[in-house]
Amino acid sequence: MKAARLLAVTLAVAALAAGAVSAAPKASKSKPAPVTANAVSAAGDSDAVLVRIGSGPGSEVITPRMLAVRLAELPDQYRAQYSTPEGRKQLLDRLVEEKIWLRDAAANGVTKRPDLLVQIEAQRRDLLIRTWVNEVMAKNPAPSDSEATVYYREHMSEWKTPANVTLRHIQLKTEAEAKKVLGLTKLKGADWDKLVKQFSGDTLTRNAGGALGTATTEGGFAGIGVQPALAESAMALGTGKIGGPFKTDKGWHVIKVENVRAETVRDFDQVRSFIVRQMQQERTQRFYQEQLNRMKSEYKVVPDSLRVNQWLSARKTAREMFQEAQGLADAAQRIELYRKIVDPYPEADVTPQALFMVGFIHSEELKDFDGAERVFRELLQKYPKSELATSAQWMVDHMRTDEVPEFMNPDSTAAKKAAAKGGGGKP
Repeated sequence: MKAARLLAVTLAVAALAAGAVSAAPKASKSKPAPVTANAVSAAGDSDAVLVRIGSGPGSEVITPRMLAVRLAELPDQYRAQYSTPEGRKQLLDRLVEEKIWLRDAAANGVTKRPDLLVQIEAQRRDLLIRTWVNEVMAKNPAPSDSEATVYYREHMSEWKTPANVTLRHIQLKTEAEAKKVLGLTKLKGADWDKLVKQFSGDTLTRNAGGALGTATTEGGFAGIGVQPALAESAMALGTGKIGGPFKTDKGWHVIKVENVRAETVRDFDQVRSFIVRQMQQERTQRFYQEQLNRMKSEYKVVPDSLRVNQWLSARKTAREMFQEAQGLADAAQRIELYRKIVDPYPEADVTPQALFMVGFIHSEELKDFDGAERVFRELLQKYPKSELATSAQWMVDHMRTDEVPEFMNPDSTAAKKAAAKGGGGKP
């Protein structure tokens, strides 16, 4: 029950503190297909009125030409759905629905809502910027082969594959044991895998023929860790050789070298695509900055450093701090940030909510009921007319029980009124 109370109150207070903001739909990346003569009209008059909506000066019509234009705006994968008579009828119905919904939205004042106009302007702004940036950046030439070759030569160390060795081992406790096993490996018909199973103390590789994998001169071997001296000894021994004993912090080793590969440098053709991609990224960033600096100069951008610094150092608003606190996971950090709202912003609309959340975290998360009671009583003293005063009093009286109050029920009248206010009213 207390877990349910925790979730319900958190949601209720969050609803008081901030209103919902609708997400703006993303603009389609698909390019509209060109409108051809065939697309405009398959037969008959392309400007014939198929549907009329309204009457008088404000009436609208839908024609085959308008349907063809709308069809051409659709991505290729969707356009085929409207090639049949049934599909064309669906497209016509869709345009009718759009137009009547738009007319009804306008009639009810939706087109004048400030928040909606902000979203529309944001989409317009982003589309214009994205379109022009893409066109400007298209003038940035791709790196030529000669430039890529120069880059390859100047960064030769990046294309090197270091020398490495692949080996197997038999791990033993003493040098004497290692010398004995080394002798056994030299006998005619000696079976390396059997000797590993019989003598090796390395349980991780014992059933895999003592395989340690491949390592560079740094000697990073699976199972026995970093052993540069062992790697160098194996490289000096050579491919196909068995040798030892070699001492490490793991014990003594008899090794069998599977393969030694010298340092190599990858050919230009092997790394060309990577080089071109790397150069293009660097060039794109540089070209973008050059264009940006050019436009700043052209349009005479002059920042006021003093005022910019003053603006940057300005303290956050109470609502910004409240929203930031809601996003924190640690209870102590949330309490600290909520508390930073209470004293500096006593008249802010979110201050009672912040104080309530401090008490609620003490009660429901930290189980510090005495601390919670002090906070709730502080809220009742400072904000007796707040819509959270009743909730705070209930918490004082019942938080040590498993009861769930009416205001935590999302279907209750109190909860609906609190959510409807959206945290905009002052206590």
